[in-house]
Amino acid sequence: MNQQAANPRVPLFTARSIVFIGAVFLLLVGTGWACGRVLLRISRQHGWDLDLPYNFPLSMFSMRLPGVHTPLWTLGISAAVLLAFVLVAWNLRRVTAGLVAVLAAGFVLVAGTNLIQGPAYGLQKPHEPHHGALQYFQDAARVDSAGRFLREYHTLQPELGCHSKTHPPGAVLFFHGLIRAVGHPAAVSLVIAALGVVISGGFLYGILAGAFNRDTAAYATLLCLLIPNVQIYYCATLDAVIAGCFLSVVFFLRLRRTPIAVAGGIAGMFCASFLTFGAVFLPPVILSCELVTRRTVHRSVAVLLGTGVIYVAMYLAFGFNYLESLRAASALENPNGFMLLAAPADYLVTRLENVCEPLVYFGPFLLVLFVRGLGTMSRERPRPDLLSWTLAALATLAAMFLAGVFRTGETARACLFIAPYLMFPVAAHLDRRHRPQDEDPLRWRERKLLLCLVFGQSLVMQTFGGYLW
Repeated sequence: MNQQAANPRVPLFTARSIVFIGAVFLLLVGTGWACGRVLLRISRQHGWDLDLPYNFPLSMFSMRLPGVHTPLWTLGISAAVLLAFVLVAWNLRRVTAGLVAVLAAGFVLVAGTNLIQGPAYGLQKPHEPHHGALQYFQDAARVDSAGRFLREYHTLQPELGCHSKTHPPGAVLFFHGLIRAVGHPAAVSLVIAALGVVISGGFLYGILAGAFNRDTAAYATLLCLLIPNVQIYYCATLDAVIAGCFLSVVFFLRLRRTPIAVAGGIAGMFCASFLTFGAVFLPPVILSCELVTRRTVHRSVAVLLGTGVIYVAMYLAFGFNYLESLRAASALENPNGFMLLAAPADYLVTRLENVCEPLVYFGPFLLVLFVRGLGTMSRERPRPDLLSWTLAALATLAAMFLAGVFRTGETARACLFIAPYLMFPVAAHLDRRHRPQDEDPLRWRERKLLLCLVFGQSLVMQTFGGYLW
């Protein structure tokens, strides 16, 4: 048995290990950035149009220096956000005593870190066109009738903005509903942040509370809400809501009562698939996990058939053909066919970016705990199902990357849904170290330290980085 896992008095991270892990992380990111610059220089010298972001391994990212590129008052907002975080960390026992406080803290910090970018840039600009490309907001603002939009979607799809035309109609209709409800782009961003935090955090807590003690479940949920890609992209982006819908399917299928599990799974699967074609991620995950954990696939098949029935009804009522829309989106995303054959160089660099970017945003310390947690979960026989979910999710995502999905990278945002699966092993490792009856002050000190390490990366990235999508 791992000594650190068995003995809670061994620190989670020592000062030396923090420095070492942070230095290695920065060295790897810096090496990736330097290699990306070299590749870009070589490609330009030879006239190649290589699909590699300027700041590889990060995409749609630019450095910001307060006082040079942005007003100095952004440092004041950063300080206010830091103070809010200190209050959360100082009262960690109370915050993690219940789900409501965890979700409230998560929302306040998501909204706060995005305000560091400035109210206009952090809340409103994400919905404005950039580089001539329309966002969901502009397409949704032109919708006068949801029913008519759905009936005419196959005709309208090729003419929509870059995001809308490669998503099912639910993406535009979601923004259409928000515009009708709250109107202003900044208000839309805040509503999305609230929905993303509540749905994702609520279902993640429910899953973890079913496997670990509630104290660990609440803390791991708060930890997940503080990682950089959640802090950066949960405000304003549809992917925050999509991540929550994906997680709802996992939550319901793990319930004991089959009728509730299937009904909830169908609702979650429909919402996920109506918002993104990336929901193709879910069927192999739920089928393989149910087969491993229950030796049957009855629930998963029922969920998939139930979702199919809904789309058949939509076809009869509105003429909307989901499979035809998926085929059109695939053709629009890959007009030259399979990317490996059409553009092998772009395929290779974007596949590398797909893997690297989410890892950078997840952060070095959670990655270390993730690796430790895999060992912990493999030894903890009473909870093999969460290990199955994690492995199935990673294998399915890897297969999607190999198939050319997420053509332009940007997976820290587009693959927000993978973060909870990475948190399962982290929660397992933390739960193994800390039992509910253990009131050793070291327990709370190291939890606060880990919270500071994770949120510190988020705060630095929001203060000194600019993001577009």
